[in-house]
Amino acid sequence: PAGRRTRRAWVAPLAAAAAIVIVAGGGVIAHSLLATSGTHRSSASGATARRASAGSHAGVPPFYVAAVSSSLTVVRATWTGATLARITTRTPVVGIAGAADGRTFVLDEQRSIMGGQVRWVGQPAFYLLRLTASGTEESLTRLAVPAIPKGAVVSGLALSPDGSKLAVDVDSGGWPQARLMEIMTYTLATGASRSWSTSGMTNADAPSGFTGSGTDGAQSISWTADSRTLAFGVENASSTGVRLLDTAAGGTDLMADSRLAIIVRNKDLGRSLKTAAPPYYFVSCITDAMISMDGSAIVCGYSTTVGNTTTMGFAQYSTVTGKMNRVVGLVHFDGHAPTGISLYWVNSTGTIAIGTSENAGRGRVGVVSGDTFTPLPRVTGLEAIAW
Repeated sequence: PAGRRTRRAWVAPLAAAAAIVIVAGGGVIAHSLLATSGTHRSSASGATARRASAGSHAGVPPFYVAAVSSSLTVVRATWTGATLARITTRTPVVGIAGAADGRTFVLDEQRSIMGGQVRWVGQPAFYLLRLTASGTEESLTRLAVPAIPKGAVVSGLALSPDGSKLAVDVDSGGWPQARLMEIMTYTLATGASRSWSTSGMTNADAPSGFTGSGTDGAQSISWTADSRTLAFGVENASSTGVRLLDTAAGGTDLMADSRLAIIVRNKDLGRSLKTAAPPYYFVSCITDAMISMDGSAIVCGYSTTVGNTTTMGFAQYSTVTGKMNRVVGLVHFDGHAPTGISLYWVNSTGTIAIGTSENAGRGRVGVVSGDTFTPLPRVTGLEAIAW
């Protein structure tokens, strides 16, 4: 349409952390969500999603949304990779979050930067995308989100399972510049908002000047099925961890009003690596941490290199004990992981996940169920993406 702005420069979002995968912290950043008209152009292909093949797993969402370039976001069928809709934007989509119905998503549009420190790049714009039952676009509406604190960046976002609330995490930077971490929640229908903040903490999945939620942001904060409890990652000078916030309770202090679910102290990392035993070589992982919708487990990806051998997999922690229950999806290979590891989706009990794995030096994205890994077509794992 007439009046389209010139495309701005774009930098691909950071891949997930490699080496020892540690904390995921997340956030959300919206105020009242009064709808305004969108300014995007989109088109739907004639393709329709086929039913899951024999390699599929029950409960895996039929569609995903991915930013494939600085100006193009697509909707694709999970099991076939068929492109069902194309959405062009004037500003890059750097973060995506999805609801449990598999047909409701929020897009975070803003310039994306990576560097040694947070640099103010302006305000983000959030869009609510609804899909039809066949995966084509039903509607795309801009959400009237108030400004985030100047100097802070969006480090994560999450859409509640019922699609009614958006959570946004904002940060002022990583160590030693961490000054502000804030989580805000917004009710789409009414515009009601809440916020919690703290100082001296940061979201470990997006420190050091990374703007936009990207590949890690949608995993750094997640909801339980009641759309009430938020799991988010935090990091300070001595430890990293995952905390649980009851958004229906009172208070505005992010730390005082949440409880610790998992913690890894930095002083223990070196010791753990030396004593890690095969075949797991498991040290710790809270990076890309997502809570299961039933609230019983936190799932995260990890990647550990011992000598010349790298081990990648996914660990499940109990939210009650804080202890690891099991490790699944293990792979071993020579050398370091070129793409790191990311977690994109977990089922209601935390027993099935979508994440990255490794095969002959190439990163793959697929469905992890126990020791079974089913690769998905046309997913690189390097773009902003959500199921």
